[in-house]
Amino acid sequence: MNWLRQFFTKKESSKIDIIDIMILGVILLIYGIFSFINLGSTTNPQTFVVDDKVNSTHIFEVTGTSGKVTRMRYFVGPEQGSYLVYGSEDGENYELLGNTKEEDYVFGWYDLEFMPTNELRYLKLVSDTEEASLGEITLDGSARIRAIKKDDALLLDEQDTVPETISYKNSTYFDEVYFARAAYEYANGLPTYEWVHPPLAKLIQSIPIALFGMAPFYYRLMGNISGILLIAVMYLFGKALFKNRGFALLSALFMIFDNFHFAQARIGTMDTHLTLFILSSYYFMYRYIDLPKNTKLSRKLLFLGLSGVSISLAIATKWTGLFAGLGLAIVFFVHFYRTYFLNKKKITEKNKKEMIKIIGSCFIFFVFLPITIYLSCYFLFPDVSVYHVSSLQDLFDITKSMYEYHSTLNATHSFSSEWYTWPLMLKPVWYYSSSTVDGMRGTISGLGNIVIWWTGALAMIYCFYCAWKKEKSVFILVIAFMCLFFPYLVIGRCMFLYHYYPALPFVMLALTKLVKDLVEKTQLYIVIPIFLIIVMTCFIYFLPVTSGTPISEKKIESMRWLPEWYF
Repeated sequence: MNWLRQFFTKKESSKIDIIDIMILGVILLIYGIFSFINLGSTTNPQTFVVDDKVNSTHIFEVTGTSGKVTRMRYFVGPEQGSYLVYGSEDGENYELLGNTKEEDYVFGWYDLEFMPTNELRYLKLVSDTEEASLGEITLDGSARIRAIKKDDALLLDEQDTVPETISYKNSTYFDEVYFARAAYEYANGLPTYEWVHPPLAKLIQSIPIALFGMAPFYYRLMGNISGILLIAVMYLFGKALFKNRGFALLSALFMIFDNFHFAQARIGTMDTHLTLFILSSYYFMYRYIDLPKNTKLSRKLLFLGLSGVSISLAIATKWTGLFAGLGLAIVFFVHFYRTYFLNKKKITEKNKKEMIKIIGSCFIFFVFLPITIYLSCYFLFPDVSVYHVSSLQDLFDITKSMYEYHSTLNATHSFSSEWYTWPLMLKPVWYYSSSTVDGMRGTISGLGNIVIWWTGALAMIYCFYCAWKKEKSVFILVIAFMCLFFPYLVIGRCMFLYHYYPALPFVMLALTKLVKDLVEKTQLYIVIPIFLIIVMTCFIYFLPVTSGTPISEKKIESMRWLPEWYF
C-alpha cells in the first residue's frame, strides 16, 4: 500500500500538470459517456398548429381501420391548452370522445383514451381554450389519418417521431415546462413565458435548440455539460485546497458519485449552470488569496477577474448568485485586511499603489461587470411575457415584479421542504414517474448519495471548528456554505431541496478535508478506497430511482428508507 500512501501524501502545487490533465480527461470521459446514456430523444415534432382562440377546428379523415380505435396519442406544442376531440361515422354527426388536458406539459406526449369504436371515419379537434397547440397526433391500431385542410397537415407530417412508449426520454418533466419552453422561445425569437429568473441560463439552454431543434436531448444538453464541467472544477478546487492530486481526485469523485448531481444535471433547468458558476467564482477567489505576497499584480488581477466573470454569470442566472457574491466579498476583504493592514506599522508606497489598483479592479470585476452582463441579457433579448425590456425603467419594472413574486409567493407544493432538512436530505423532490407496466416503473427523484450527504454534514461542522481554529484553507468553504445556506432561514416562500445544490460542492470539499485529516492522523490510508467503495455502492444502489430506469415496485419500495422519500 506504499503507492496509496504516496499518492495521498505527495505535496504538490496548485498548478495543473500533464498528469492532472490525464486524470481529468479519463474521469470526465467516462462520466460524460455515462451521463449521456438515455439523456433524451433527439427527435420530436418541430412543426405545430397553434390556436389563439376558442373553437378553432381541425378535421381529419380516418382510413385503414381493421379493428377498434381506443386511443389518440398527441404531442403538446409550445402553448398549454385543451382540445375537445370528436369522432364521426359520416362527417356530419359527431360524438365527443374526450378532451386533452389544459394542465398537460408543453412539449410532451400524452394519450387520450376513449371508448372503443371501429366505425370512426372522421376525427375533429376543437380548441377549448384561448391558447392551445399540438405538434402531432396519431391513432392506435391500423388507423391512418388524412388532413382535409392543408394547414392541418402539420399535425401529421412527423409521424416517425411518435414514440412507442411515453417517458421522460421524449417529453418534458418537472420544471422543464418553464425553462425548456423559455429556451425554445428565445431560440425562436418569441416572448418568453418564464420571467421570474434572469435570462442567462435559458439563453445558454437555447443554443442547441436553435442549432438542432426542440427535442429532450438538446434542451438538456447544456445542463449536462455544466454537470461535467462542475466535476472538473471540483478537481481543480481540491488540488488548490489540498495541494495533492489524490485529494483533488477524491473531491471530483464525490461529485461524480452523487445521485442528486446526476439527476439534477440531466434536467433541462438552470440549477447546474448556477452551481458551476458559483463554484468557479470561489475557486478563482481561492487561487487569488492563495498566491504568495510577492506575486505579480497582473496574476492577482487575473484570478480576481475570472472570479468576477464567474459570479457575474451566476447572478445573471439566478439571484442566488447575490448570496454567493456576498461570501466572495467577505473572503476578499478579510484577505485584503490581513495582507495590507494586519501586523503592519506602516504601509509602503508600493503597497498603496497596489491596493488602489486592486480595489479599482474589483469595482470593475464585481460591480460593473455583473451589472453589464445582467443588463445585456435583457437588452439583447428583450421579449418576455410581462414586459418588453428596452429601457432601464422596463428593467426596473420586471426586477420589481420578480422580487414581489419571490417574496410574496404563498404557493404550497407536496415536495417542498424546510431548509433545515436539506443537509440530511429528509425530503427529496420527486421529479418524474412513469406509468406502471407489468409491475415495472421508471422514476426520477432528487435523492443524493446518503453516504456523501450525511458524512458531509458532519464534515461541514468539523470545518466550522477548523475555521474557528483559524485554518486558512477551510475559511472559504465555511463562508461559502454560510452565505449559500443560511439566507434561507429568513426566506418564507416555498422551497425545495435543489435550493441546497449550490452549497453542495462546498460540503463535498469539506468532506474531503475531513477524510484527509483523519487518514493523516491515523495513517490508515486504506480507509480512502474503502470509503469510496461504500460511496460507489450507494450510488449504484439508488441509481435506478435517480435515472428513470424501470424497475419493480417492490424494488422501489425497498429504497424508501425515510418516511418522506417519495418515488
